[in-house]
Amino acid sequence: MRQRLFGPVPDRYADYAQSIHEAGGHLLDLINDVLDVSRIEAARYDLSIERFDVREVVSAALALVRVQADEKGVDLAAVLPPDALTVAADRRALKQITLNLLSNAVKFTPAGGSVTVRAEALGSELELTVADTGVGVAPEDLARLGRPFEQAGGAEQRAQGTGLGLSLVRSLAELHGGAMSLDSSLGEGTAVTVRLPVVVAAREPVEGQAQVIPLNRTA
Repeated sequence: MRQRLFGPVPDRYADYAQSIHEAGGHLLDLINDVLDVSRIEAARYDLSIERFDVREVVSAALALVRVQADEKGVDLAAVLPPDALTVAADRRALKQITLNLLSNAVKFTPAGGSVTVRAEALGSELELTVADTGVGVAPEDLARLGRPFEQAGGAEQRAQGTGLGLSLVRSLAELHGGAMSLDSSLGEGTAVTVRLPVVVAAREPVEGQAQVIPLNRTA
């Protein structure tokens, strides 16, 4: 009904179908986040370490949030190294970290804003940063974010999330021996950085070698 695959439906029913779809997606995200957080807190989350190119994971996460960004009118961009950035990490966990940060950024960025993800090697550490031009976080809320079910902003803003996304990012980063940090200005935007000691063959960064890849909205 939502996609009108079997023909046109009244707008009222289409709105109902869209609301049901969004509610179901929200519930599924909540269940998956709760399960992952529970497994981590119970020390039952086992990392599956493998070698892979971080650019592949970042690109896959970007593809998943692109529709969400297009619908909101938010521009996406990625700043990635021109050569393979090989890490030894849990591929699923790193994709979840990237996806959660991107989804949060798009969710709290108004139309006309932008979200940029950057990945680079700093010695033996991978630095992954997602920055947005969204609503930002008040200084008194920054210290709380990253704990389960903690949220910032007013009631309308809190209703858009579960308070588990950043908690899961922090926990998955710590499982890799890394850490998460936040930098935000209310009304200007937020940057979340995750640093993980997982780079296999670190290279000295060369100025001007990063590629800025714009992911423009579809027409």
